[in-house]
Amino acid sequence: MKLRSTTIFLLMPLLFFTFNSASSQESNISFGPKIGANFSKLDYDDPEPSEESITGLTAGLFLEFGSKSAFSFQVELLYSEQGADLDTDLQALSQEVELNYLQAPLLGKYRFLRIFNVHAGPQFGFLTSDIDSEDLAIENDDLDVSVVAGVGAEIGKLRVDLRYHFGFTESVQIDNSEATNLYYSVTLGYNLF
Repeated sequence: MKLRSTTIFLLMPLLFFTFNSASSQESNISFGPKIGANFSKLDYDDPEPSEESITGLTAGLFLEFGSKSAFSFQVELLYSEQGADLDTDLQALSQEVELNYLQAPLLGKYRFLRIFNVHAGPQFGFLTSDIDSEDLAIENDDLDVSVVAGVGAEIGKLRVDLRYHFGFTESVQIDNSEATNLYYSVTLGYNLF
């Protein structure tokens, strides 16, 4: 119930802005699907286990307001697979931790040289499921707050984004060590309109 209330509270300003912008005659709107890959790991407090990044799917929808001007605002709703492949000294074994999120990035975007852009903003991730291969005790927070920064290119109806995601909340705890999500993502999108 608490997660539902938090979700509604966080998405209310987004919905207000969406309906407000959509009703404006001057706003240019772009909408479409996007799909790509995440290359993620977990950033731990001490002691830090050795780890390798894992590759996961990211897919969802984007909605951009002011898409024909130099400055625009873009919201997305994405499914994202994240985590890490850990080698913990305490357990003397290797385990893969997979965290699946429903994410809502809120991005400011600046276009330059007609096809390129830089974008940044906060992202709110809501944990949908977690899996660890060895069934060790892993505690996860339901909300992951991060900042997103990236570059992109738009050629015709296609768009490509390269982003870095840096987690602010310590959303994972394994072996009494807390961690934040860190990952790169590469996505390909298509403007339906």
